Amino acid sequence: MKNILSIFFLAVLLFIPLLAFGAESEETQVYHAPKTVEISGEFTDNPFNQIINGQKNTVKLTFDNKGESNYTIETVTGQLFNKDNPSEIYRNLTAYKYSVAAPSMDHVEVNYNFYAEFPPQELGLNIYVYFSDENAKKFRGVGYNDTVTVVDPEVSFFDLQLIFMYLILIGFFGGMGYLIFQSFFGGAKTKKGKKRIVKTEDNNSESDKFDESWLPEQHLKSQTTRSSARIRKKNEAKKE
Repeated sequence: MKNILSIFFLAVLLFIPLLAFGAESEETQVYHAPKTVEISGEFTDNPFNQIINGQKNTVKLTFDNKGESNYTIETVTGQLFNKDNPSEIYRNLTAYKYSVAAPSMDHVEVNYNFYAEFPPQELGLNIYVYFSDENAKKFRGVGYNDTVTVVDPEVSFFDLQLIFMYLILIGFFGGMGYLIFQSFFGGAKTKKGKKRIVKTEDNNSESDKFDESWLPEQHLKSQTTRSSARIRKKNEAKKE
């Protein structure tokens, strides 16, 4: 009898974890969206379904609840994959929590934003909407499933951000160039002084004077007589 009781208790101990695991699996199980719920999505301000690299891409999701149950939108996430082979996932997009109520016979809209960096090409995009009912039963619906085109952003010469960046770079390199020029080629600038004009005195009278002290007296007398004779001839010519 004791052996039977021991085996019974042992079986109960082994069976309890299985019950807990089954209950946990049932709680975390996600079901497909009911037919009374319709979810659709479209890019905002983007009629060509383009994903622009490095910029925020927004998909507007519309949750249309046509049933009698009330739901709550909990999480939205997505995937980018090979459009020719959906099982080849390129990237799992960021999951965002919302906690948005979707009452019975009503529809709500939520925006899902994501970023991407891929070479220009065509990819498949899936966006999943996770929601739950009043009994905490979880569902998953597809909000977007289509081919998108990855493109690079257009470069505009009038982009204020680019202009501001160019001005910063020009100022930086200009300042560095000025410092290098001053370091290697700069120096004390020579000031141009005013030209000083030195006035020289007229020393012709002194220079014209001839020292005659060393000449003999006879030579001086003859020279004086010659000059006197010349003067007299000039005077007589004037009188005539």
